[in-house]
Amino acid sequence: MGLQGEISHNMSIGANNGLFTGIHKGKLDEKNRVTIPAPWRFDSAGEMSFLAMFHPALGTIIVFPPMMVQRIRDAATQVTVSDPDKLNALRLLGENSVQVTCDKAGRITLNEYVIAQAGLERDVVFSGSFVTFQISAPVPPKVERESESTRTILRALRELGI
Repeated sequence: MGLQGEISHNMSIGANNGLFTGIHKGKLDEKNRVTIPAPWRFDSAGEMSFLAMFHPALGTIIVFPPMMVQRIRDAATQVTVSDPDKLNALRLLGENSVQVTCDKAGRITLNEYVIAQAGLERDVVFSGSFVTFQISAPVPPKVERESESTRTILRALRELGI
């Protein structure tokens, strides 16, 4: 089976056709887990790896599905150690991110750091963004767009083509 066959086999997606759309309400449980809305779940026999990143310019957690995680990985491998600005940007992105695995029940576990940054308590809101989705508090924290670290993160995302 070629690479394309592996991707379509391993990345098959249910009724959402690969798009995350709509708004859904959810709950953060005592173990810091949230359940991905059913229409957004991947059809897979095993667990799927996602990347959850707090985005200060949006005041929300962006969740990248496996296909986007691979895209981020590919872009990051193009950064060389001779480019300290991009390395610093990757460090900031990495510090604001957590790898999460979607279990068979459709749950991902967030860490305390991204939960605190996003101001999540019990109730959460899932917002579709087509190829990613966002998790936020019903009343998200104030967005931070002017700090140097936020500008660096935005530059990094732009330079990585994400």
